Amino acid sequence: MDPLTFDYENLHVRVDRGVFELFQPHNLETTLRVPLPWLGVLVHYRKPGRPGELIFGAVDDPRAALYGTDLASFGYRSTLAVRVPRSDEPLFRAYFTEVAALAGRPVI
Repeated sequence: MDPLTFDYENLHVRVDRGVFELFQPHNLETTLRVPLPWLGVLVHYRKPGRPGELIFGAVDDPRAALYGTDLASFGYRSTLAVRVPRSDEPLFRAYFTEVAALAGRPVI
């Protein structure tokens, strides 16, 4: 199976052989590598009309949702946040829905 990739501005993510990897070409210090059972991705919007944060991290419970927007439902250790306008959130949701299906985990 070919890697499942997604590019957004200066962000490149990929899933290959059960491992999620995140790269930012201009900031290699924020590279992230997490096995799919522990991947957690959260989109959090604080103010209407302002970009939100796409937060990547590791969840404590491998049965937890892989992707969501409800801050209270995520128990995770965050490692990286990227700014995302509301209009682009469906792009991320579509990609992480595919990733969640590969991992056998839900999205919320």
